[in-house]
Parts: sequence; structure tokens; C-alpha cells
Amino acid sequence: MSRSLPIMQSASNQNQSYDKSDAPPGYAEQHLIPPTLTSAEAGWSNVSLEYYNHVAAGETPQLCFDHYAIAVTLGQGFQLDWQIAEVARGRVQRQMLFHGGMTLVPMKHVNWGAWNQPFQGFNLSLKPALLARNAAELLAVDHVEIPPQQPFYDPLILQIGLALKADLESQRPGGRLYAEAMANALAVHILRNYSVHTHKPIHYLGGLSPTQLKQVTDYINDHLAQALSLEELAAIAQLSVFHFCRAFKRSTGFTPHQYVIRQRVERAKQLLKDGKLGIAEVAFICGFTHQSHLNRHFKRLTGVTPKKFSQA
Repeated sequence: MSRSLPIMQSASNQNQSYDKSDAPPGYAEQHLIPPTLTSAEAGWSNVSLEYYNHVAAGETPQLCFDHYAIAVTLGQGFQLDWQIAEVARGRVQRQMLFHGGMTLVPMKHVNWGAWNQPFQGFNLSLKPALLARNAAELLAVDHVEIPPQQPFYDPLILQIGLALKADLESQRPGGRLYAEAMANALAVHILRNYSVHTHKPIHYLGGLSPTQLKQVTDYINDHLAQALSLEELAAIAQLSVFHFCRAFKRSTGFTPHQYVIRQRVERAKQLLKDGKLGIAEVAFICGFTHQSHLNRHFKRLTGVTPKKFSQA
């Protein structure tokens, strides 16, 4: 992945064209600026963050990312000159940038930036695969385009970035899972608010779509203690019972009934391992009609009875 560089854009509504040859002397210096804080070694897979505490006046080289880059300014405002090849016919724009102002530069967009005084801020980078996956699963689209955003305020993006920065600084356990959850939330927010997408039906080779499958399995796991019917599960997927049963088996390898029994046994294993409830209570909580019903399915799937499992 290309290194994200400080390309902090303006949050002002006053745009003006600017000839790059008129830049002050300090702008001529092109340099890669090492971040004060980075997630490079944190093991994050779909998002990265780089924080810059104090960056002297200067400029970036022309850049072209292989990811989606969001640059956010913190603290004192400053004057910025910026250029994106696909924006304003490629002309350099001059603006004032203040706290919370940000820009979104899509991948494969040539861009450049220069600033006239020290600043602080952070860059968020999102992998295109994350946005593509969320577009397919949540928006049910086969193509999505995210145009450059120059400049704008978005409180949610700001808070997600600050939350990731704070988590990186704290080095708390579970940081990777936290970062992935934040990355997904950020991707969904960007897709909903800044994307241009083409709606076309997506075919899943006879199985349930990822969204349908998640909705159905989440419902099953939340209602294991209840008598679940094919009609209600099919209704969640918005399919007929016939098509739902076929699609569910193609997606999971099990019939709906087989899947529910397996999930009930898994839940029973968790409760038996805790040792706080008797076998009859566990059977009731997990949706089995009686203890012998649990015993039969438990031994069939695990090879031991619930009693032996709880004593192990």
C-alpha cells in the first residue's frame, strides 16, 4: 500500500484557482513526512491510520493511491493549496482549512497538496476490497464509485478516526477486532453518503445472498429457545419456503432443521461448560422439547452424552 501523506484540505467554502508557479519559496520542498503515530505494526487488515502532530510548511509530491484516503485536520487552521486531476479541470485550488475539515481522495486519482504553516491531523486509508464487499452485501450493487470530496465536514468520520487514534495510543487488547469493526462502520457510512452506485440484481448461484444468510442465522441464534418455523425463516429471506430451503442448504451445507439442531447443541455445550445449570434446564433454554431430545442429538453430534461432557 502506498504511504498516505498529509494532504490536508480546506473546510472553507471560498475556492479560488491558483497558479502553482506562484507558490511561496517554502512550498518547493517535496518530502515524505514520517508520522508521529502509525498503525503499520498493529495488524489492522482493512484500515490504517497515520497521525501527524507537527508538520512544517511544505508540499507533497504528486501522489496516486491504491486505496481510499481520508485526510482530517486537527487544531489550528491553515492555508492549503490542493490539486486533484479530476477536480476543477485539474486546476490548483487555494482554501483555508480548519479543525475537522477533511478530504476524501479515491484510489487512482492523481493529487498534490501544499500548506503554508505547521499543522496536525491524521490520514485514514481504506482498502478497496472492504468497500467493494460492503457495497455488494449491504447495498446490493455490482458497481460503486466514490468521487473525490473536496473539502467537507463529517462528524462521524472525525469521531471514528479519533477513536482509532485513541485505541492505537492505548495499546489495549483486542485492538485489531476493534479496528475492523470501526473500518466496517466507516465503509458503510461512506457508501451510504458519498458513493454513486449502479443498481443491478446480483445472482448468488442459487444460494442465499450474504445479507440474507446473516439475517437468517442471526435470527436463529437469537431465538434458539423458541419453536422456529420454516415460514418465518423464509419470510426473513423474502423467499418462498421451497426456494428458501434449497438456497439455505446451498449456502450452509445443511437443511434449516439440521442447522438449528447444530446451533442448539453448540449453545448447550457452552452452558454445560459453565456448570451453572442442570441438564434439563439447559435442554429447555436451548429449545429442546425435553432432556432426552437433547441427549440424543448431543451424543450424535459430539460422541458423548451431556452428562459426560459436563464432567470432563
